[in-house]
Amino acid sequence: EYDSNVITICNIRDPTTSIVLSKQYTDTVGSRWRLNVYPKGNNTNQRYLSTYVELCDGIAGRYQYTVELLHDDVTRQVKFQSEDHFKVGDIQGYQKFIRVRRLLEEGYLNEEGSILIRLSIRPANLALRCQYQEEYQTLKEDKLRTQFNAQLNQNLTRIKSLRDDNASLQALVYPEYASNIFVVRNFSALREAQEDICSDNAYDDLGCCWRLIVYANGDKEGRDEWLSVYLRLLEGIPGSYEYCVELLHNDAAKTVKMEGTQSFDIQERFGWTRFARLDWICANGFVSEEQDALYFRFSLRPPNYKAKCEYHHLLRLEAKRECELLKRELIPSYSTKTYTLRNFSEMQRKDSFIYSDPLVDDLGFTWRLLIYANGHNEARGNHLSIYLILFEGVSASRFEYRVELLHPQNPTANIKMEGVNVFKLKKIWGWPQFMDHERLQEEGYLDQSADTLEFRLSMCPPDIKLKCEYQQEFIRKLKENQKLWISVEKQTKQKNYNDQP
Repeated sequence: EYDSNVITICNIRDPTTSIVLSKQYTDTVGSRWRLNVYPKGNNTNQRYLSTYVELCDGIAGRYQYTVELLHDDVTRQVKFQSEDHFKVGDIQGYQKFIRVRRLLEEGYLNEEGSILIRLSIRPANLALRCQYQEEYQTLKEDKLRTQFNAQLNQNLTRIKSLRDDNASLQALVYPEYASNIFVVRNFSALREAQEDICSDNAYDDLGCCWRLIVYANGDKEGRDEWLSVYLRLLEGIPGSYEYCVELLHNDAAKTVKMEGTQSFDIQERFGWTRFARLDWICANGFVSEEQDALYFRFSLRPPNYKAKCEYHHLLRLEAKRECELLKRELIPSYSTKTYTLRNFSEMQRKDSFIYSDPLVDDLGFTWRLLIYANGHNEARGNHLSIYLILFEGVSASRFEYRVELLHPQNPTANIKMEGVNVFKLKKIWGWPQFMDHERLQEEGYLDQSADTLEFRLSMCPPDIKLKCEYQQEFIRKLKENQKLWISVEKQTKQKNYNDQP
């Protein structure tokens, strides 16, 4: 029996679609097939829709296949049947499957512009089918065995690696502290003035910004009796952090240490109004007599390695968002011009062309559309041809472009061609087969009452760096032309003066 599958082929009327590939499906033998459809024909023959059958994967051999173009009227169905030898990657089929005009006019297209094709495939005979099934089963077993062995070797290597790195992994469970030293100078003067002092911005290895705040004469209820110390998260990721704040002493045993775990929000401070008694600090040699200074060390880290990875991921996302915002600022805006083509029917009869009004972008470059109402070269007589020309500017410039044919009633139906291209001065680049004449009439792009088509042209360099380079080069060329013009003008004046009697 045949293995049959009904395939929906879309985008038949889209002028930019040259080939449509169906989804792959698997027959009972185990081979995978798909249908390749050329809506505008294969090679240079554009009057026929072409269809080809492709063996994507499976068993090479001789197969019979049937390709049927379905129609509500069974008597109009188009059917081709053949038998060929296939290798993996080979395609066999029909270059002249059905005329495009017949396809469009005789009801083969659905309302959404698609067609239905039934593809049926089977081995050439029953003996071959049994042979192919055995070959496929052997091939499948070999693949599974190879995949299993590769996965087994990979897992064994991974286990060995994990065992070797076990000590290192244990050490990474708790991240290292990020530590900073802060020196409070002129301690006595700060006490008398009852002022606080902040450390410089200190960054941990995640990139979070911290500060230590010290009240030399105490804060709030600790004033005049206690030294007050606070930690503040200025920038970074809010969350839980382990901290350690130390008031250092030459004798390490006397060092005052506060440590623990605390949840920090941005710009929120956490600390101790009663960190250490002021009289005890002065009496026990914490204040350097020569420099009148106190020495602090503050250290921070996420509570575990998992939390550190999460914070690092959040920081990357935040940096990515900032980068996207910056990228938007660095991408130039489009320069846009709308042009109305009048007397379309008359131009179509004369086989003439016309230039659009010039678009002078914000660099000073001049652009124009070159429009052939009745088509150009091989598209003459059945298509609208559109070309884009850089008339004045810097040759070999890279620009993003967007050329749109506007629909008078439905903006969502606008035909848009866009991309990036390198443009040379006065060299045309574009689309000989921009749109066929029948579609212009049938889908309402041509304003029948005014006999007009409306276009919109948009241009810009891909990034701000190129825009600046093109601007400098264009200014340099303008200056050279100005100098040349002044020189010619002087020579003309001198010649006129010499020619006088």
